Amino acid sequence: MRQIPEEYLVKREQDIQEAEGIFVHTPSSFALDNLFYIRLEALYTCGPRYEVKRSGLNSFLMFYIKEGELLFEYEGRSFVAHKKDIVILDCMKPQRYQALTRTSFYWFHFDGSASRAYFEHFKENRGIHFQNTRGMEEHFVLIHDLMRSGCPDEGIMSVHIHRIMALLFSSVGTGGTPSDIVARARVYMDAHYMEKLSAEQIAEASRVSPSHLFRLFRKETGLTPYAYLTNVRMEHAMKMLLNTSYTVEEIADYCAFCSSANFIRAFRQSTGVTPRKYRKLISGITSAAP
Repeated sequence: MRQIPEEYLVKREQDIQEAEGIFVHTPSSFALDNLFYIRLEALYTCGPRYEVKRSGLNSFLMFYIKEGELLFEYEGRSFVAHKKDIVILDCMKPQRYQALTRTSFYWFHFDGSASRAYFEHFKENRGIHFQNTRGMEEHFVLIHDLMRSGCPDEGIMSVHIHRIMALLFSSVGTGGTPSDIVARARVYMDAHYMEKLSAEQIAEASRVSPSHLFRLFRKETGLTPYAYLTNVRMEHAMKMLLNTSYTVEEIADYCAFCSSANFIRAFRQSTGVTPRKYRKLISGITSAAP
């Protein structure tokens, strides 16, 4: 690992007033195949003439804004990231970002493990701009210290990157607590999963239209209301398979799967085995009961 001299940075990127980095890391073959890893990382303080335009770089780029404002233009839309905001970009896509005032921010280029899957999920469900995150700066500080050390532990670095992605995924620390609408929908489905619920019934309990509930529920949870309801039913069905002697048909009926065939199909899709096989495997029974 080496630090690129500041005079090189100033020549390439204008108005970098202070720079801790760039720190460069070459990931091991194990990290490339199995871990999250970082290639470049720095802490910048920039003036309003700082601007970057690029595309075609095979990497993801994450920002954490310490102070100030960064204007982003990405995939046809513009937005401004403020203090405590996090932004994630796919650098293969055309992008432009610019400091609007004196701005300090951590940034790192990363890839590996589930980076693509996380990014696509964020892009589809929650967007790439996370506003007013809470308690997240410490992870960027720890990553910065690791990179600055000159010999970062790749396992620990991967854990910190994954921690950031997982927290963004679950909205913990992002101010993204479920809305009252989504909370009402979840409470209603948790209590009435054994009934044959329609989209209209769930939406009525949530006091919104079915289309509005669908959009909001998916945005906040990453699931449709129906997918969430199916998961609730599946969890209760698994408990009944383990803790009761009810037949598959009785469990399917109790958990409102419409038919045992529908239950078996959904269960196999979720676990890879049929309900009867699951019951035998978990209980340690290797032969059919008399």
